[in-house]
Amino acid sequence: MKWATKLAVADSGGGMYLSYYVAVAGNTVYECGNLSDTSRSFSAKSPSTGYIRAFNAATGKELWRVKGTDINNVLVPPSGSHLLATSAVPGKKPGRVQMIDAGRKGARGWKVSVPHAAFYFTNGWPLTCYADGLFLFAGGNGNTLFAVDAATGSEKWHQRFDAKNGDQVQIGAPFSSLDGATVYVGVGSDLVALATTDGTIQWVAKLDGSNDMGGSNLFNASLRLGGKDAQCSADTVFATDSAKTLWAIDAATGRARWKYNDPGQPDVGFKWTVGGDHVFIASHLTMTAIAAHAR
Repeated sequence: MKWATKLAVADSGGGMYLSYYVAVAGNTVYECGNLSDTSRSFSAKSPSTGYIRAFNAATGKELWRVKGTDINNVLVPPSGSHLLATSAVPGKKPGRVQMIDAGRKGARGWKVSVPHAAFYFTNGWPLTCYADGLFLFAGGNGNTLFAVDAATGSEKWHQRFDAKNGDQVQIGAPFSSLDGATVYVGVGSDLVALATTDGTIQWVAKLDGSNDMGGSNLFNASLRLGGKDAQCSADTVFATDSAKTLWAIDAATGRARWKYNDPGQPDVGFKWTVGGDHVFIASHLTMTAIAAHAR
């Protein structure tokens, strides 16, 4: 063991620290979560107080901490000093995305209003994305993907998605390729790939069977469960749909290479992760490894 730092259970105001997300960027470890106030009853229409605690990765020393009702869901990019915090209270003010400057001990930076973004109220894994110097997030009526400069908050592009029959669609949580050149987002029952530079659509993958569960959309689950529903290898996109099927998709063409499900666990699904050119699946007391290019 190199170091162990004892974490405070409660802050000075009596709120209990509930950790949801841990990430590393450069020489800093970040712990993000929510402060639970046991002295008052919870209301879905009341703002929650989130927090970020930063630690030196080499020594474990706490560097800084911030908290506030403007910090609900936090994204820590793999590099750089700009974090992204999102917040919203359902039925009240518009949601907001806001830069947190790690180089200035968590000082608030630019902020952007995001109408109709109640899902940013969700704590846990990030519902936003970083790619090639840009932060990406859903907004509008939940059917528009926005890309803004991570340092300044200025909009670079946005892409709106409408259903063919004119009905509104909901997009999921965006995620990026390993090199940051491509951004992916679930749109209804499709997976869409866009160029990070300008938002140009590269391809649309229509995954047959994603509506088998009573018409549910492909990445509705990603709005609830966060970033662990989709991961990338060098040339393959892996994603789970709302029917708990894992798809392996060719990143260059959008063609589905294979799909995996476990009828033995239809309700709870399975856990999985990507390592190299394989995906590893823990399901029904079995660990399975499948090559990205398996047929």
